[in-house]
Amino acid sequence: EWHLAGDVGRRYGAASGDRNPIHLHPLTARLFGFPRAIAHGMWTVARCLAEHGTPGAAFVRAEFRAPVLLPGTVTYAAEGGRFELRGHDDRVHVTGEVRPLLT
Repeated sequence: EWHLAGDVGRRYGAASGDRNPIHLHPLTARLFGFPRAIAHGMWTVARCLAEHGTPGAAFVRAEFRAPVLLPGTVTYAAEGGRFELRGHDDRVHVTGEVRPLLT
């Protein structure tokens, strides 16, 4: 279980240069129809991969199903090369897989 702070979007935006208003503040996110700021999709996948682990060269596939609202709590789960992130209401936010890249 991960407890995500309300500033995750701002911190990732500062590091990545992606300062999309839907990730920065609840007020700017509301202008685009979100009740609160949402986590960057790439941050979400990167966090899943950090938890999962990856081989030196990997194929990664991710499917974004629902935004992760900030602040928020999500649950990470993995089996084999597959992973997923779910909300407290069991809503699926991200699914994906990691497998070694054959060279």
